[in-house]
Amino acid sequence: MMHFRDRYTPHPHLEIVSDKRNPNAKVLALEVEPPVIGAFSLDGELSTLHLAEWSKKETKDVMSNFSGKATVMDVPLLKSAIHREVAPTESSHPHGCFNNWSVPPSGFGKVCYTPGYWEWVEDVLPRYKEVLERVKVYDAIYASLFTYDYDDNVLHAFCELWRPSTNTLSTFVGEMSISLWDLRTIAGLSIHGSFYDEVVPSVKELTQMDNQGKPWLPKSCLYLFSAFYKLAEGDRHEVSIYDWVKFWFRGPSRYAEPPQKASKGRATKPRLNHNPSGHIDMNYLPRTDEEHAPFVELGVEDSLRDETNLSAFLTCWLCKFVLPHKKIDYVRARVLKVASLMAHGEKFSLAVPVLASIYRGLREISTSPDLK
Repeated sequence: MMHFRDRYTPHPHLEIVSDKRNPNAKVLALEVEPPVIGAFSLDGELSTLHLAEWSKKETKDVMSNFSGKATVMDVPLLKSAIHREVAPTESSHPHGCFNNWSVPPSGFGKVCYTPGYWEWVEDVLPRYKEVLERVKVYDAIYASLFTYDYDDNVLHAFCELWRPSTNTLSTFVGEMSISLWDLRTIAGLSIHGSFYDEVVPSVKELTQMDNQGKPWLPKSCLYLFSAFYKLAEGDRHEVSIYDWVKFWFRGPSRYAEPPQKASKGRATKPRLNHNPSGHIDMNYLPRTDEEHAPFVELGVEDSLRDETNLSAFLTCWLCKFVLPHKKIDYVRARVLKVASLMAHGEKFSLAVPVLASIYRGLREISTSPDLK
């Protein structure tokens, strides 16, 4: 049984401990930040508070669609709730000079294989098809079953043409960009829904009850934090995606690690596909005792096992595919609250933070003095 408590010095923290009477028991302290959208109200609904400013205006040089010359004007810059760093105001590459570039060794565009993940996807999609379609993420999760070819030259050219001051591509036909509608159409991510806000909740938010004795946050959120506590290692209390998948998914393994895909100069049909076929069998089998083991270990109630399993999967999916951060192979504790709410049926506007994340990544690449 895990114990949760608040600590307020020097900063607010959520502390988790397995045995509060044992002074030597491991204590996991996670920094708590106030939700951007406000706390939950007494009727169990989100308050009407929103970001004080969704965007800010700055004076930038913008390429004209007609003359092809840069003109100075005020442009709105989208703010993000999950990336709080101050953006640089000028590009580090005057006159668009990128001759010293090479594709960075970050693994961008390459297969990031996690044992058991594809099998977990194939288990989740049929079991929770209704709720995943309701929160508008079914197709996006399905897309994570596959690997995709990429072209170094296209990536290089895209970054050369990217203007971080306006989040646009400077082309011979004028300024172009990636829009929310592009993410809606291509990726299937929802534009409408609750504001996506990654924060670690306080104990009060985790445990507060309404007048009917129901918690403000789904109880599955408590189980996610309990699992995070069990898996967290080292002084930084980190949990790898590998360990997260290994703990939660105990089904049979069917897919070996595929070879890394190379950059393609042209579209060609692969000789051998190491990905899943894409066929989702809707006639899933009941879970085995081994597959029930993580729920037994955490003491998850029978009625909450499906929701908890889906919450755990969405945590992995959000960190691995939707909003990967600098440490792409790790689960972020700040995601657990959103994942549990999504599994409970809450729809979030994922297109907005994904677009902000893309803009931020392109800004960092295009303003880097050397990517070799």
